[in-house]
Amino acid sequence: MRNYFLVIIVAISILFSCLSSVSAQEGAINDVKETVQRLVDIAESMPGDAVREERRIKLRAVITERFDFAEMAKRSLGPQWSKITVEEQLDFVNIFSNLLAKTYMNRVEKVTRDMVTVESENLDFPKSVVKSKVTDDGSIFPLDYRLLNVNGTWKVYDVIIENIGLVANYRNEFAGIIRSSGFTGLMDGLRKKAGSGD
Repeated sequence: MRNYFLVIIVAISILFSCLSSVSAQEGAINDVKETVQRLVDIAESMPGDAVREERRIKLRAVITERFDFAEMAKRSLGPQWSKITVEEQLDFVNIFSNLLAKTYMNRVEKVTRDMVTVESENLDFPKSVVKSKVTDDGSIFPLDYRLLNVNGTWKVYDVIIENIGLVANYRNEFAGIIRSSGFTGLMDGLRKKAGSGD
């Protein structure tokens, strides 16, 4: 009888293990749809300059949940990342995150319900590419999200706009600045951008 119960316990453990594995490897498309929906809801329900700051705080909270700014910062800096101190890395992530969130919010707060269509997903766990289309002023262009599953949560680590990767674009720009002005020059420029008006 004791052996019988042991077999049952082992079988249940294996079942739950399999279920957890399947659940962990679900795609990212529904998470992206949910995030887009939340952003649209905020943008549409809080229009106008009077609630601009409150609207942006809420948008930033939703964006921060889904975007892995630290990973994006690291990839955008490229080989230079390993050449700077931990303190400089943290400082760079902070400034880069603020700049990226600000740039993204400038566009997101103008979005409407019929502008974004999340279409499909290419899943290669733990990575995923979720494809969407954005309609703006009669023009339609592709916008894809590259995501990485981090401890069971899908996080965006790159955005591809009309086949141009945001991270690769920043990496090329930052590399040029570092060659001419060094990492200090890059940080000075980013601080100015992050602190400037729209």
